[in-house]
Amino acid sequence: MHHRLPCWLAALMAWLLMAGPVAAADLSLMPVAVQLDRSNDRSTVRVTNNGSAPVVLQADAIRWQREAGVDRDEASDDLIVSPGVFTIGPGRTQVVRVGLRRTAASDREQTYRLVLREVPSQAPEPSMVQGNVRVLVTLRLPVYVAPDAVRQEQRWHARYDEQGRLVAQVTNHGNVHYRVAGVRVQGDARQAFHVMQGPESVVFPGEVRRFALAALAQADTARPVTLEVMTDAGLHHVALLPPSP
Repeated sequence: MHHRLPCWLAALMAWLLMAGPVAAADLSLMPVAVQLDRSNDRSTVRVTNNGSAPVVLQADAIRWQREAGVDRDEASDDLIVSPGVFTIGPGRTQVVRVGLRRTAASDREQTYRLVLREVPSQAPEPSMVQGNVRVLVTLRLPVYVAPDAVRQEQRWHARYDEQGRLVAQVTNHGNVHYRVAGVRVQGDARQAFHVMQGPESVVFPGEVRRFALAALAQADTARPVTLEVMTDAGLHHVALLPPSP
């Protein structure tokens, strides 16, 4: 039985095949996150062009919030970013300065993003002449502004779901973010890390995050469980009571 593709999908696939390979700027950032507070209200980000052609970038700072688990960005003038527009030659590095404009006291971490958007070139590139598709790059770097008094408080719990999997849950009761890059049960060679990347690895104050891990053997369900939790501060071991079925 043959299925016919919708006209718009067939046209898109044909265009992609004719257009050739997809090309994008090759950029790297250091550091991968910016930490500010009222005492240290300035920082720098190094943007390196690893490609073979110049890249023009526009830099902006936006407020980063999350509502009901959904990220939401909004305009903000709380941060100063300089330069606002710049060109990086092949193999060169540009230093971008990020500063805190407002230094009012706060009892909770404020979160922003440094957004670097590639500006399209006026002149056609050789790759475009050869039929490559040029994709403009957008990079988002988190910027965290710490409160005057930092409070780290995370609570872990565990339970079993209907499939018999161990579900680890963390609640962030602190006033700063908690980044969980990976979770697994200690000593279980069958399990790889449950890996989290990008914004989804960041647990904001007041948020709850769950990690469904592999099912344990029946003999293991009555013993205490120790989790290996990879965070931005390194590998931590979290001891849990035997989870309830």
